[in-house]
This record gives sequence, structure tokens and C-alpha cells, in this order.
Amino acid sequence: MKQGKYFLALAMAFMAYVPSAHSQKWVKKARKAQVTVIARTQDGQLRETQGVFIDHEGTVVTDYDTMRDAIGASILDADGKEYPVECVAGASALYNVSKLKAATNGKKTNFLELSGATHGDGTEVYVMPSPKSDKKAICQTDTIARSEVFKEKFGYLTLGRQHTPNAAVMDAEGRLVGLVQPPAKEGAATSYCMDAKYTASLAVSALDAGNDDLKSIRIRKALPWKEADALTYIYLTAQKDTTFYRQYVEEFMERYPGNTSGYVAMAEYLVGKGDLQSAKSTYDKALGNPALKADEIHFSLSKTIYSLNSSPSYETFGDWDLGKSLAEANAAYDSNPLPIYVNQQAECLYALKRYAEAADKFVSLAGTNLRSPEVFLYAVQCKKDAQAPQEEIIALLDSALSCYPTPYPVAAANTVIVRAKALADAGRYREAVKGFNDFEHLNAGKVTANFHYEREQLEIKCRMYPSALNDIESAIRLAPREPLYHAEAASLNYRVNDIEQAIRHARQATELDDSFGDAHRILGVCLNQAGKRDEALRHLQRAVELGDTMAQGIIDRIKAGE
Repeated sequence: MKQGKYFLALAMAFMAYVPSAHSQKWVKKARKAQVTVIARTQDGQLRETQGVFIDHEGTVVTDYDTMRDAIGASILDADGKEYPVECVAGASALYNVSKLKAATNGKKTNFLELSGATHGDGTEVYVMPSPKSDKKAICQTDTIARSEVFKEKFGYLTLGRQHTPNAAVMDAEGRLVGLVQPPAKEGAATSYCMDAKYTASLAVSALDAGNDDLKSIRIRKALPWKEADALTYIYLTAQKDTTFYRQYVEEFMERYPGNTSGYVAMAEYLVGKGDLQSAKSTYDKALGNPALKADEIHFSLSKTIYSLNSSPSYETFGDWDLGKSLAEANAAYDSNPLPIYVNQQAECLYALKRYAEAADKFVSLAGTNLRSPEVFLYAVQCKKDAQAPQEEIIALLDSALSCYPTPYPVAAANTVIVRAKALADAGRYREAVKGFNDFEHLNAGKVTANFHYEREQLEIKCRMYPSALNDIESAIRLAPREPLYHAEAASLNYRVNDIEQAIRHARQATELDDSFGDAHRILGVCLNQAGKRDEALRHLQRAVELGDTMAQGIIDRIKAGE
């Protein structure tokens, strides 16, 4: 009796590994879709795992851990044919899955359809044998012990027994349910299955240039399919990872031959690599294509040439000089009169030292969507270099400030101080001091020692001596080892007849820098005023030795008064 029970149990155990009769119909076909994935790391290490083709274009689903840090990978199909992995189409470290695209050169691959059914508890499933096992090997039958839903529509299944990681799990119709996940711990009694529909849904998005899961697989990523998304991805890739940038641009150009951005990106990439001849050929080819936007190409070429000519080490390539840059900016504007092209014209004119023309171009932007404080500040610089009247410069600075709301925000601080200095140059010192005060207020009092020194100089011209004394003392507090500030404090204190303070600051200046002739002269004058004639003459003589042109006259007057 016991022997009969033993054989019955053995038979039942054996039957557990035998697929149902209806599954036999698809096993042979399913095995043709199985693949072996071989990943290669930087140090030459090879990793091997299983995967499955899920379409006839060579898309493979497999695990993530095998692909992590891989610099290359290959796919071996059921017939032993090897395909290089062309790109990574998606990856998730959290769920340990990745989607790869094999370079099949147009050959259609055998694949498994995805199971669209909901697989509840108790559903019978079939686990495929390894793609390297005997062709006669059969599926293992198992039952779903628990079915959970994640991300609202995908299944995460707990199977009744332990199975080989990444083995394909099939439904009764021979469709792919998912891949077996690696066990959470060694010797686990159950297995888990990640829904293949989730892995198949993975895709590279426009913002994935910084995706750590994708970056950890050091193989080119699939370019997003939407045109705008692809451009965004390429732009972000240029900022974060340039390894595959050229391939992305080439793919974009092939996919969207009528998109000007592809040609511009390629030309600018080639310039960055120093291949100016190839860049020129790319620009020429683009300009010869009537389907592309000529203004954008001319604009890119103008910026490229301008940038090259801004480098001191640039050796002129062909006719790529500043004149050519201006000509291309003009061509862009003639093709499409956009304000941005006027701005480029202005920058070229300034670089060519045609300052008055450049100023006019910048000012003309005031009536466009590019109106900004910066436009007027650029015009100010042009006017300065053209030696225009100071009042013209101040008027432009007034226009720059008019771009801001009142009371002025912190962003207006730079314009405020530039205007204040322009007022000072025009001799409008009290207005200039007010501008300095406004700048200090906008910066919440956080200004430099030199700021206090500059304002002190203006306050002296306005005879605002108490304010000037406060400013020079503030400068010294911020930069106590700057001899110029001590010398200036000495001079100012002498002016207001505080000889003791003047001597103290002058001595400090000479101690900080014994070669500072002005400081020795000031100290000599102050000491003489305090009745210390001999010491005064020593410092004045030291000033003469240092080349001070005023000290000898003072010495002569002191001696003449003996």
C-alpha cells in the first residue's frame, strides 16, 4: 500500500513538469523567439542571461542587472545567429528589466506576442526551458500563487516554485506573460514574474538624457520617436553625455531630413571637434536644400564664425572672418527679419569696431520682443567705445532702468550702478551718490570695500565729508590690509583737520607698503602739521626716493620756513 502511494506521488510530481496538451502546439514556435543576451563590460567581463524577442524588428526584453555598466552587448537567436545590440530602448533598475534593440539589418525576427489577459490567483502558466537547453526540453507547469497590480495596469506575479531567472513565462495560448525575476534570497521556495507588458512599455523620453538607470548602461540609447522629443533629448545629451551625440544627430537627420535643426546640430558639432572643412560642407549642403529653413542655417553659420573669431588662437579658415559672420547675419535677416538676427548683426558690428552702427542696431531692438535692460546696456557700451556724448549714454541707461518695475528689483542693481558711474563721469556727483545708495540698498548693504572707496571719492567732490569718512572707514573694515584705503583715510582726515587720525592712517599705509610714495608724502605733511619736522622730512625724502613728484616741493617749503 505504501509502495502504491509512493508511485502515485512520483507520478503527480512528474506531471507537474509536463505542460498541458494544448500548450504543446506553441512550444516549438515560442522557443524560436528565445535569445541569449551577452553583455560586455569595460574590463572585458562577459555576462550572460536570457531574453525574448517581442517583435519582428529585433526588440528584446531581458533583465537590467546583466546590462548594468555594459559597454556593448550581443543577441544570440535560437539558430545561433548573433546580432549586436544597436541601442537601449528602455530600462528600470527598480524593476530589474531592460529593453534592447538588436541590429538585424532588416531581417524579421521570430517573436512572442504579449499576453493581454489578466492573470489571477490560481491561473496555470508555463515556464520555458533555457534557450540553450535540448530542443526537446519541455515547459514547466506552475500556478500563480498571488497576483498583484503595480502602476495601475501591470501585473507582478508570485509563482508556486523556484525557476531560472529571466526564463519566459507563458500563458495557455503561448503568449508571453513575463520574465522570471532573480530570487530575493538564495533557496527561496517561490519565484516572481514581472509583467512583460511593463518592460515593453519602457521608452526613452525627451528628458532621459540624465536618467541614471539608462546612463548606467553605457550603450547608445534609442532616440525618442516624436520629432520634438528627439530634439530635446539631443540638446540635453550635448550637455550631459557627448559619447553618442553624433550618432543621435545622424539618426535624427536620417529620420527627419526636412528638419533644419539636424543639419545645424551636426555642423556645430563638427566645429566643436575642430573639423571646419566638414562643418562647411554640412552648411553648404544645408543651404542647397530648399526644404530647409535658410535663415536658421545662415544664423547658425554667423554665430559659429563669430565664436571662432572670438578665440585668440583661431587661425582664419577660408573666408570665415568677422566680415563673413556679419554677411551671414544679414542673409539670415533678409531671409526672415527676426529680431534675434538684428541682435546678431549688432554683435558682429561691435566686433568689427563699427560702434555707432552697432549701437543703432541694439537700440532698434527696443521696439521688439527682445526689449530688455541688456539691449540698452549693450548700446551703452557701443556709445562709450564710439566716444559719444555722456548725456546720450545716460539717456540709454534711463531707458534700461525703465524696463524694470518700481521700486526696482534686485535684478536692476547692475544697471543702477552703471548709471551712477555714468552720472559721475558727467560731473553730476550728487545724483551719482544717490545711485550708489540705491545700489547698496538693492544689495541689502552687502557691498565691497572698493564700492565704499568709490562712493567716498564722489562724496568728497560734493563736500559730504561725514559720509565720506564713514565710507572710507567701512572700506578699511572690509579690507584692513589695503594701504590705499589707509592713505585715503589719512588724506581725508587731514582735510577735516583731524591730524591725529590722519597720522595714524598714514603710518598704517606705510607699514603695509613701504614703497607707497603717496603714503609717505601724506604722512610727512601730517607730521609737519603736528610739529614733528624732522620725522616729516624723513618720510618726505622717502617719497622723493620713490618717485613722488610733489614731495620735493613740500620739503623745499618746509626748509624755506626755517
